[in-house]
Amino acid sequence: MGVCMTLRKSRYLVAVLALAATVGVLSGCQSVAGSQAVSLVRVIDASYNAPAVDVYVGQTQIAGNIAAPLITNYAILSPGVQTTKIDSTGTTKVLATVNGDYLASTQHSLYLSDSGTGFTATLLTDQVIAAPAGDFDVRFLQNANAVGSVDIYLVPDGSKFAAATPIVANLAPGQVTSYIPVAVGSYQLVIAPAGSTKASYTGSAVVYTSGQVRTLLITDQPNVDQQPINVVVGDDVD
Repeated sequence: MGVCMTLRKSRYLVAVLALAATVGVLSGCQSVAGSQAVSLVRVIDASYNAPAVDVYVGQTQIAGNIAAPLITNYAILSPGVQTTKIDSTGTTKVLATVNGDYLASTQHSLYLSDSGTGFTATLLTDQVIAAPAGDFDVRFLQNANAVGSVDIYLVPDGSKFAAATPIVANLAPGQVTSYIPVAVGSYQLVIAPAGSTKASYTGSAVVYTSGQVRTLLITDQPNVDQQPINVVVGDDVD
């Protein structure tokens, strides 16, 4: 789950209402209009070590009772340096904090990822500019600890996985790629352990169109009767 937005270099993210004490949420293909530049933030929860959590930026709750694997919608915030707090759901027990600058006219992701038997929280900056004409841009967040390092393929419709070259090779758990430009078209996402031709994840064909920007979260699959890897898609720009 994510947010679809059309954004260009000359266009700012703006709010309908004054945001001194309020927060809004964007879902679906929406834009915000008004007079005040804002910051957008979502939560990407990839941590199976973390319990269900509530997330606060300053005093504003942006997510409640969430658990991995999940990508929330973007919430609207006033820009500025703020402390983000991750609490165990329904309590005041602080599990992690992140200090970050929520920039105006910018999209951010608060990324919760496993680290040993615990988890870490990192503030990422998301792309707000549409991909160039004829391309879409994609970023991968790797948190499949049980599978380990992986090779990632976008197999064009009608092509064979065996003949494909990975778009990302040997991506270790904990790593986050930059945004990668890819020619528009229909692709099947395939993920395999690094150096292996045996897929741990094979997705359905997806048509990607010009300008789209996507974040793909890779996690372990907790259901043993399904594929070893689970993928959640976030819509950064549509």
